[in-house]
This record gives sequence, structure tokens and C-alpha cells, in this order.
Amino acid sequence: MSEDPALALLRLLAEEDRQSVHRVAKRLGLGLSELQRLLAALGDDPRYDGLDLVVQQREGERVLLALTDKGRRLCGHP
Repeated sequence: MSEDPALALLRLLAEEDRQSVHRVAKRLGLGLSELQRLLAALGDDPRYDGLDLVVQQREGERVLLALTDKGRRLCGHP
């Protein structure tokens, strides 16, 4: 992948919000541990000084990724 993984993740979620962690990892060509580190940086966990751009939402057994309001504004979506 030539694009920065964080930018690729934001772009992917801007195109289609609420995607499963596994689907996102596959589409971005990342391992799950790589994606989790990226989510720590882009998420809202204060322990990691996250940017609060992406949120993880549990839906039954699945974990879905979505842009926060701040993330949508950054990507130009109201």
C-alpha cells in the first residue's frame, strides 16, 4: 500500500461507514495487530492520546468501525 494507512482508513470509512474490523484490515492489507495500533491512535482512548476520529462499535459478535462526528467533519461529511 502506497497511501498512509491512517489516511486510507479514514478515506475507506468516509466512503462506507460502519465496516467490520476484519473487512477493513483485509481491504487495507493490514494485519489485525497493525489495525489495532492504528485504531488506538485514531480512536478516543485517553490512555493513548487518540485523535477521536474513529470509533469501534460492538454489534453482537462483530466490531464495526465508524467515523466520529469529528472524523466526518475532517473528511468533509456533515
